[in-house]
Amino acid sequence: MSKYQFNCIRYRHFLRTSNISQIPDFTKYCIGPVNEELAPYIMETMKAYPSNSKYINPQHYYHNRTVLVENYLKRSPNPVSLTQLAQYYDDSTKLTRTKIINSGKFVKEELVIRIAHKLNQLQQLPFNVVNNFHFVQVYESYYNIFESFRKYPTIRTLDDASQFADFIKNMLEGFNTLNLPHLIMGALECTILDLYPREKMDQLLSDLLRARISRRLIVEEHVSITANYTSGKEENTLVLGDIFQECSAMKYLLEASEESKKFIQDMYFKDIPMPEFIIEGDTQLSFYFLPTHLKYLLGEILRNTYEATMKHYIRKGLEKPEPIIVTVVSNDESYLFRISDKAGGVLHDDENLWSFGKSKERAQESLNNFHKLPGLQTVSIYDEVHSHNKYNPNLKSLQSITLKPYMHTSLEPMSYPSIINGHIKYETPLIELLRRSFRYKLGIGLAMCKVYAEYWNGDLSLHSMPGYGTDVVLKLGNLMKHTKKVQLDKV
Repeated sequence: MSKYQFNCIRYRHFLRTSNISQIPDFTKYCIGPVNEELAPYIMETMKAYPSNSKYINPQHYYHNRTVLVENYLKRSPNPVSLTQLAQYYDDSTKLTRTKIINSGKFVKEELVIRIAHKLNQLQQLPFNVVNNFHFVQVYESYYNIFESFRKYPTIRTLDDASQFADFIKNMLEGFNTLNLPHLIMGALECTILDLYPREKMDQLLSDLLRARISRRLIVEEHVSITANYTSGKEENTLVLGDIFQECSAMKYLLEASEESKKFIQDMYFKDIPMPEFIIEGDTQLSFYFLPTHLKYLLGEILRNTYEATMKHYIRKGLEKPEPIIVTVVSNDESYLFRISDKAGGVLHDDENLWSFGKSKERAQESLNNFHKLPGLQTVSIYDEVHSHNKYNPNLKSLQSITLKPYMHTSLEPMSYPSIINGHIKYETPLIELLRRSFRYKLGIGLAMCKVYAEYWNGDLSLHSMPGYGTDVVLKLGNLMKHTKKVQLDKV
């Protein structure tokens, strides 16, 4: 008997005889049999402590208790408003040396406290959930962020603040790159194996995603004002800093429509007839928002609408696709986008539309598509990589092994701000998520959009009439009405 055969038999026996498994039973739903390529990773997850882990080791419990629990968990995160985030408590838009230094100090302390509370949230999960292979990746990533920020030297000078801005960019494009797919895959596996109630899993992921958005806003604002100041800019001229922009509803809708058409052409062929795209209502609407979030929300919804419309057109053998109509409505409190189609209505139950875990059958389909993404099954933060962070020699980056395999998928490594014509330009994995191939239907679009809409004091709802069509209603809060509102996981 070969070593590989022995390991597979040992693995199957382990799954039959143990009520607590570090990993799900891949044999139940994995594409193809458990093979030699996958076996080493299965055996790795059966160990008490992951190989090469810097944090999950025999000393982890003691260190966690004395450092995280007895120190940082006793501190509460600071709720902040959008105005405070942009001005850093001095009530002015002026960029000064003192503001940049204070910004760095605040970000350093705030992020280590916030990530400590997220670590504790993961620690409260049942063992067979947090010990799932994918949740282990997230836990290790979070603990790496916690330790790296905790140990980062005190920020005293402008040069310190500038180096810290570079440090946090490198930090997030390293271990953090795969957190989102690992969270989703972990949720799907736990759903399939009945390890955690779906409602609780959806709430967990929603909490972690909202916290992630807030941490990124805090980080990006510091990077923005630091880059502005060091390049000679003396003032933040925009209302909420450079990461928020005045957005034209018409412009973003037309851009989302064009991206959706490219998606359809990739799915079928270049000259396929496209549905008429009609924008009605407050077509001159312009409002302050985070550009990447608005681009993602409108793009993801319209992509689904275009796909449904084209499938209905082909299925019914129509002369031309039915039109897609967007109605824009606004008042002092919020902005509303109603996207209407005549594509026959939604086939799946509502509970599947808004859930990350979904039903077992839908979770199976989504997980299989995740597994089709090149290299994801064998990539973890413990894999050997070659690049190192100059601010933290112990921090390894996944950039070198994730860039090519995940191009144009939701796993595209995060890109960070560059100064173009004097303006800060941000791009995030959300945009690459929109550009993923139709082959990678992951089933998380509407669930993600709902989290983002609710984060910005809005909502996302869907009204379907079987046999006729669907209205998707996206509501976004007016940020100018909430600039001084102090919140925790809304900033």
